[in-house]
Order: sequence, then structure tokens, then C-alpha cells
Amino acid sequence: MLVVLAGSFACSPTLAAGERMFRFTVVRKDTLSNLSRELLVSPNAWREVSRINKLRNPNQLRPGQVLRIPVRLMRPRPVPATLAAMTGDVQVGTRAATPGMNIAEGDAVQTSENGSAVIELGDRSRVLVPPSSLAQLAASRQIGVSAVAPNGASSNESAGWFTGSLRLLRGSLEVFATKVLRVKPLEVVTPTAVIGVRGTHYRVSFDEAANRSTHSEVVEGKVRFERVDRSVGTDLTAGFGAQTDSGPPTRPVATKMPQAPDLSAVPRRFERPLVRLAIPEANGATRVQVAADPQFNAMVSDQRAEAGADVRIEGLADGTWNLRARRIGERGIEGRDATVEFVLKARPEPPAYSAPRSEGKQQVGSVEFAWAQNVEAPRARIQVAADPEFSRLLVDQDNVPDGRARADLAEAGTYHWRLASVRPDGDHGPFGDPQRFELRPMPTAPAGAVSPEGRLVFKWGGRPGDRQQVELARDPQFSEILARDELDTAEWQPAVPANPGVYYFRYRSVESDGYVSPFSETLMLEVPRSGAWLLLLPLLLMAL
Repeated sequence: MLVVLAGSFACSPTLAAGERMFRFTVVRKDTLSNLSRELLVSPNAWREVSRINKLRNPNQLRPGQVLRIPVRLMRPRPVPATLAAMTGDVQVGTRAATPGMNIAEGDAVQTSENGSAVIELGDRSRVLVPPSSLAQLAASRQIGVSAVAPNGASSNESAGWFTGSLRLLRGSLEVFATKVLRVKPLEVVTPTAVIGVRGTHYRVSFDEAANRSTHSEVVEGKVRFERVDRSVGTDLTAGFGAQTDSGPPTRPVATKMPQAPDLSAVPRRFERPLVRLAIPEANGATRVQVAADPQFNAMVSDQRAEAGADVRIEGLADGTWNLRARRIGERGIEGRDATVEFVLKARPEPPAYSAPRSEGKQQVGSVEFAWAQNVEAPRARIQVAADPEFSRLLVDQDNVPDGRARADLAEAGTYHWRLASVRPDGDHGPFGDPQRFELRPMPTAPAGAVSPEGRLVFKWGGRPGDRQQVELARDPQFSEILARDELDTAEWQPAVPANPGVYYFRYRSVESDGYVSPFSETLMLEVPRSGAWLLLLPLLLMAL
């Protein structure tokens, strides 16, 4: 445990002999030998401290006396960082991460596609590690603290001066650096760049595949952006970013960050487990992130959407979510954030439709609806409407228990139906995608006559383009077929049967999409023995 010595420090540097000085305020019982053992780099370092401060008697220090100590003589002590928050799958080194665990120097923090982490450093700076990122705590040290607290005093991690750095090996980081004094700027190092800061909010990303490219953008404050060999660099202020890669060592150019996109057209409610959305005005690529909290500490999705492509977000639970987006502009510099809150209510998921089939056709009358029940939510709500907006509801039944419903629909036309699952506690899920079906009128009754040439003539109402299937039989069940044909027109002229007796005629239509209508009413005709005349009467019998 790291704690402060009995003395107190004023964390403001002064210069002596051209170097940075630490100011230590003496309290009772402090001695230079104690300072050497607890704070300085060697037991003999007190001699230089004595010379710098022109002490007449190094063994006598007065309470309240201020000693100037060169920073180079102060012993740095490791101080762990803390995993302040996490969501999804996160690893620290080879261990599965847990909130609140310590992160030591050399530990790597790796996030999955649906995970993120927040690292709190020893100076209270916070570093957000978004999904699909890998970062390492390269240095985390303080000077002006000792290993053991005198008289069991509690630790004070904010005392002293802090020095820290992180290595970004994949993905991105978002840094919220506290404005405190440090031995040197808090740094983020990638394989191609060094970004140093004393107090600000900035982002860093590294892409191995894109020529080991490093990007950084400053949201607040100021950073120093340099190539990793520190050969060239530039200062970045708020609203600007810079980029470098493994190419020739050219000076990074400060580039203005794009403006935030307009998210006013993004829906505020989604009802499918796969959230799909389009970012408006997307002339270039866009960074899209989703988190459970408005601060985006619990980020579960971080993806780049190319111009014109839909963003697809999987695996979200029902609830309230936060979305933010930023443009990716010149040199890959990412812009200002735009945020919006949305609600996902996708469960219980709708049942699977069974009948009538989508875009199907059947005759007017009693229509049976069937579906496969949701095991989690076995009851259902069914709606049938005469319009796709469901403003003219014909059926609206709730808590239907057995996966079936029936409705009498007497008019021909197009209908729409949809289902929603209902849990036992009454929780209703969203409606599924509407299904469309068509009710066709029953075939018109046929008429029959005898032509002047002595042939039978059957006529009926048929739609142009439909095929007509006709049958002439000896019995009303049509088990003894005398003649059948398939025609292009709604007229048939078969020969008069040679034998006297009673005969039966019917037809049905075959539409261009394959729909086959039911058979028409049966027309009965009688051939007398004399052959002089025929009697044709409708038989009120529908062939099954």
C-alpha cells in the first residue's frame, strides 16, 4: 500500500539549478535520513538535499520548513490502476476481469466485440477502452509516497506526482486526463505515434492493417502528437486531430474534426432483436457506438459504417440504450459526437406465421389463421385489417391461447394480418411483420345452351389471362368423367353425349401465379331419349 510520509507536499514545481524541484514541508519527527530511506533513490541522497537547501545541521529539521528536492532524486513507486467499470467480455492479462480489480504495470486489458472497460489511473484520470481493443498499462508510478504508513495512517493516492503511460496495440482509447501536476505528460504510445497530455479529453486509435495508422483527436484541451521516434510532431488543440503511420517520416498535419452528424431521423424505438438503422447525410464513413449509459462507459458495440451502408447491432437486451455517431473525415480524423437515446422492445418475439400463407389466395368465407406459439409467451394477439396501416381493423383478438383463430370475411379483396406474443404476466411483445393475403370471389355460376349446330355451349364469367379447367361427368361427384379440357377462354363447346341421361358440368380457374379457384356450382343437364331437346339446370351442389 502506498502512503504519504508524515511531511506534506505542495505539488507545484520550482526551479533550482535548472531542474524540476519537489517541495516537501517538514513535520515533527522528520529527518533527512528518514527521507532517504522512504523517498529518495539512495541512502546518501540526503547529502545533496542538504547542500541544495543549505542546511547548517542536517539532523535538525524544523516543522513547517520547506525542502526543495530534485525530482531525479525522488524514488518512483508503482501504483496500480483500477478497473473502475466493465461490461461484456474483458480480460486483464490472462485473467477474466472483475470490476474493481487492480491493474499492475505490464498488464494488458483486452475487450471483446461486445465488451468495454474503464481504467482509473493513479492520478484519477480515466481511460475508456472500447470494444475490440487491446491496451497495456506501460507505466503507473508516483513520487513523494512511501511504502509504509507511519503510525498506521491511511493511504493517500492523490499525494505526490504521478507518471503514467499506456500502450495501444489494437483498437482505440478515449482518455479523460485530470489536470494535475505530473513528472511528465500522461502518454499513449502506439507502434507509430506518441500522444502526450497534461490535462484534457482526447481519443487515440490504431489500425495495424491500414499501414499501422495512428489517429488522435482532441475534444478538450491540448495534446502533443509525435511520431514514435519523436522526430516530428505537432501540437493539437480542441477540435483538431492528426494522423501518422509507418510511412516516410513527414510532419503530422493538424486537421479540423468533422461536425457532428444529424441524428434527428434515427428512430427512438426498435422492435426487432437486430437493430438496423441508417445514419443520415452519410457522405463518408461513420463511427457508431452503443452503450448502456449516457457516459458510454458501458459500451457494447463500436463499428465503422461505410457510406450508404446500414448499421446492424446484434445482441442487445430490451431496454433503454444510448447511441452516438461521428463522421470520419480527411486523413481518417473522427469528428464531434452526436448522441441519441433509443428504446428496444423486441421481446417476447412474435409467433411464426403458418396460415394463410403470405401472398396466398383463397375464396371468401371463413378464414382460418394458424401460427407456431412462442414457448416463452404462448398466448397471442391477432389483428386483421383491410389496409396495411391497420387503421381499418376487422379482427382484434387478445390472449388467444391455442395458436389458432377464425374469422368470417365475406368480401373479396386484399387483407393484412399480424401477431404479437403475450407472456403469462400480460407483457405484450411487438407485432411481427404484417402478412398479406387475398380473398377471391366464388366462381360465377355457369350457363348452358345448345348451339344451332347442335353442340353444347357452356359459358361463365372468367378473368382475361386465366386458364379454365372444365369437366363433364355422368355423376354429381365427378367420379365418372366423360370429358375434361383446359381452355384459354371462358367458353366450352363439347359434343352432346350420345346416350340419354343426366350429366353434370363444372369449371375452375387457374390464375397466372398458380392459384387454383374452387370448382364452380355444378350445372345439371338431361339428354332425353328422343334427343329432341336438352334440359340444363343448376345443381346447388359444390364439388369438393
